[in-house]
Amino acid sequence: MRVIDRYAFGNALRDVDPAQKGTLALLAIILCLVLDRPAVGMLTLIWMLALTRWWAGVPLPASGSMLLTEGVFLSLSVVGVALNIGGSAPDAPLFAWRFGPIWVSATPESLMLAMRVLTRALGSASALNFLILTTPLIDLIELLRRTRLPEGVIDIMALTYRAIFVLLDSLERMATAQDARLGYSTARAALRSAALLGSRVFLDAYRRSQRMQVALESRGFDGMLRVLPLAYRRSPCVWLASVALTASLALASMIG
Repeated sequence: MRVIDRYAFGNALRDVDPAQKGTLALLAIILCLVLDRPAVGMLTLIWMLALTRWWAGVPLPASGSMLLTEGVFLSLSVVGVALNIGGSAPDAPLFAWRFGPIWVSATPESLMLAMRVLTRALGSASALNFLILTTPLIDLIELLRRTRLPEGVIDIMALTYRAIFVLLDSLERMATAQDARLGYSTARAALRSAALLGSRVFLDAYRRSQRMQVALESRGFDGMLRVLPLAYRRSPCVWLASVALTASLALASMIG
């Protein structure tokens, strides 16, 4: 998460209006869902990776590793779509394996459906990654305020995001201290150390939340976290990219 935050604050699109970047990402996701073709999903993936790398200046290994992690998870998820499990083999299967009374098989239709689901999900994920890697949380909060999202939801999101980094630091320090005392030298010691680590992190999170509440109230917290927005610039290139993206995906849906 620290890597994501570093690129979000240091990319070339940092000062571009988050509404423009959010519109571009949302447009790509909607097109992936509406057009629903494998070629559309793959082209969206290529578009978002190219924009993230050559426009925002985020290194390809950073965005590629995020997408690879998501791709592995999504690939495992669509296995259930590709495979049919039942008491008998379907007609004209691509392959069929029998395990006692159970048949595990796949048909060309099920594989095509799995491919459509996978490419659609990867295209949508790449669009969301573009927004995440180019827009820090402070800009997203400002964008959510423009959309009139309830302040309570925005405050919970902001505090949760901050607490993640604080607890990660605590977790790393505790794990380092345990490791220095040979807390992970054996499997039995590792299980005991992991259990102690989980309980200590929970207590630390609870105590930090209480101290944060006291600190906010002592500073006159009235139920709304105020964040000063930047002076954003509007880039016409974002609208040009949106038009080019829409045209190319529409063409890909007709061809594919």
